[in-house]
Amino acid sequence: MGILDSRSSSDYRAPKRHRGRIMKNSALLRRTVLKVLVSAPVIMTVPVMSACTSRASELHLDVASGEEGGMYYEFAQLLSSALVSSSIAEHSEALKTEASAQNLELLVAGRAQLALALADTVAEFRSQTPEQGNIRALGRVYQNYFHCILRADSDIRSLSDFPGRSIGTGAAGSGTWVTGQRILRAAGLKDHQQAPQEHILGYTAGIKALRRGEIDALFLFGGMPVRPLTELAEELDLKLLDISEVLPKLRETYPNLYDRVVIPNNTYPGVPAIDTIGVSNLLMARADLSNDTAKAVVKLLETQAQQLIPKSSAGIQHLTPETLISTAGQPLHPGARAAYLEMHG
Repeated sequence: MGILDSRSSSDYRAPKRHRGRIMKNSALLRRTVLKVLVSAPVIMTVPVMSACTSRASELHLDVASGEEGGMYYEFAQLLSSALVSSSIAEHSEALKTEASAQNLELLVAGRAQLALALADTVAEFRSQTPEQGNIRALGRVYQNYFHCILRADSDIRSLSDFPGRSIGTGAAGSGTWVTGQRILRAAGLKDHQQAPQEHILGYTAGIKALRRGEIDALFLFGGMPVRPLTELAEELDLKLLDISEVLPKLRETYPNLYDRVVIPNNTYPGVPAIDTIGVSNLLMARADLSNDTAKAVVKLLETQAQQLIPKSSAGIQHLTPETLISTAGQPLHPGARAAYLEMHG
């Protein structure tokens, strides 16, 4: 049985701003942590370092992140800096990428030692490439919000208005693209006689295409707010489409991955609040990362939570004990498991 977020099968609404508090331990929390950790799957392939080593020091711990200007990249920059200042790594760099799928490929190839990825993309990657599935979760770091962005004067009112329209669906293999394909399929649009025309665009290129009127809608998955989208909303009147109607179908097909969340009013200038779909973002590591290093990274995530939240962030952050360990069924790295037991056991 995997480690499941206790809220993953129920709806919740995001507050406007997470204050980065680190929750105090309680007897209930300790029991919960122990219960999920003991039952979680883990493959013991990583050699254990000396028990007397309290913190590992790696030469390189580069973090595969996302496009510049996005929450992935901003978080990775903060994490990289903290890894070095805490003497966990001698060198760490936030690698600019096209997001989740590329991040996992870099991780497997050894070109990154840590990677940020959406939980649904991780699950699909592991199922499609079992021979390359030598990756483990360190923790759940923040919530991602699916944005379906339109010009305010668009006559699109729901997904049923998408036939024949033009959509920016995200960079190939990105979390936006993976989840967007599932949303289109759940809405019956992939096999529609007038299936929407899909343009595989990263969010920077997608925002430019929406600005120029080259597409009718843009899919974008990220933390809140997405800075380039904020800038676009200052230039153009925009609206967000409620696509939560497909949530029951998504949950039926892909259990324990998707939540109902809210993008609050004026998260983007002049844009009303909207219900949408949320997915957890995980920090992944190579399975051969030393146990002591994995343990040190997890402790860093929890003890320096406030310093690791990008200043622009308005979304729920998950750097708290009971949410860090909720990895949507993805197996924990043994060092991460040891860290959670040590801190809360």
